[in-house]
Amino acid sequence: MKVARPVRLGVAITLGLVLAAALGAQSAGIALTKKAPDTAIAAFPLNGLAYENIASAVFLATTEATGSPEEGAKAARPWALEAYRLEPLVPKAHAILALAEDDPEKRRQILDAALALNRREPRLQAVVLQQQVADADYPAAIASLDRILRVKPSQYNELFPVLINVFAQEGATDEFAKILDGSSEWHGRFFRFASRQPSALRNMAELRRKMSFDDEVTDQTLLRSLVREGDVATAYSLYQQITGSDASDAAEAWSNDYPPFDWSLTDEAGLRAQPSLSGKELEISVKPGKGGVVARRLVRAPERPFSIIIKHSIDSQQALQDIDVVVKCAGQTSAILEANLVRQGNGYRIDNLPSDCAFIEIAIAARAWSGRSALNENIEAVYVVQR
Repeated sequence: MKVARPVRLGVAITLGLVLAAALGAQSAGIALTKKAPDTAIAAFPLNGLAYENIASAVFLATTEATGSPEEGAKAARPWALEAYRLEPLVPKAHAILALAEDDPEKRRQILDAALALNRREPRLQAVVLQQQVADADYPAAIASLDRILRVKPSQYNELFPVLINVFAQEGATDEFAKILDGSSEWHGRFFRFASRQPSALRNMAELRRKMSFDDEVTDQTLLRSLVREGDVATAYSLYQQITGSDASDAAEAWSNDYPPFDWSLTDEAGLRAQPSLSGKELEISVKPGKGGVVARRLVRAPERPFSIIIKHSIDSQQALQDIDVVVKCAGQTSAILEANLVRQGNGYRIDNLPSDCAFIEIAIAARAWSGRSALNENIEAVYVVQR
C-alpha cells in the first residue's frame, strides 16, 4: 500500500503534466491561430482554424499572383481540406473547396451545404455570387451582393466590377430598383461607380428615370458620362427630368449645377470664370500669358436661322478682341462659328447646321497677352434667338 500510493501519485502527476502541456499547446495554438497559423499548427496539429487561415493566405497570394481565383483555390485546396477535416464548420474553407471544384453540380452541393451552416461569410457569399452570375440568376445575385456588402462594406472595390456585369444585363434595372433603396451605405457608392462605367450607362439612365439617387454628384457624373459616350439625347432627357428645365430655353442663365447642359466653368490658376454674387453676370479673370475656354455648355440646336447674342458692357477694345465666341456641333472638333466680341454687331447669325447636329456647344474663350494687363471682365448673358 505504501508503495502503491507513490506510484499512483506519480502517474497522476505525470498525467496532469501531460494534460496541462496538451492544454497549454492548444491554448497557444488558439492564440497564434490568426497571427501565426503555421506556428499554431506546430504547437497544436489539430487546429483546424489555423489550417483555414493558411488556406486563406495561400488563396489570396496565388490569386494575386495569377489573377485567377480558381487557381488560388486549387493551390489552397489541401489546406482547406485539412481545415474541413479537423473543423467541419469553417466557412472560408468551404468557399475555397467550392471554388476549386470544376464540376458545376458538385460545386453547387458544396455551396448548398456550406450555406446551410453560414450565410454571413463574405468569401463564401462571393463564391455563391459567382455561381449565380454563371447561372444568370440575377435576382439572387443582387440579393447575395446586398448581404455581402451589408456585412463587409469595405469589399465594394472587389465586388462592384462583378456587380456591374450583372447590372449591365438587359432587364436588370427592375431587380436593382427593388434592392438599391438607399437603406445601406454601399448603395450610393455603387451608383457613383456605375455612373462612370460605359457598359452600365444605358441601365443607369433607365434606373434614374424610375427612382432618385438622392445624390447630385451621381447625377452630374451620369450626365457627363452619357455625353462623353455620345448619347447626348439620353443625357438631355435626364437633365430635363432632374432639373425640370430646358437648356435651350435658359441659355442666358449662369447656373453650373449640371454641366454640360448647365455651364461648365473653368477654375484654373490664372484662368477662371465664375458667377457673380448676384448670379446675374459671369466674371472672367485671365492673367497675362494665359488663355483658353472659360465657359461652355450644350443646348438643343434651334430652328435655323438663329443668332447668338452676347450681352455685355465691356468698353475696352482690347478686351473685346480677346474674348471669343465659339460654336460647334456636340462631339465635333471643327467650329461652325469662331469670332471675337468686336465682330458681334447685332448677333452672330448662323443660317445652317449639319443635318445630324441635334445639339450645339456654345463656348466663351478669353486670353490675356504676355506683357499686358490681366483681363477682368463681366458678361451679362448669352441668348439664342430665332431669326
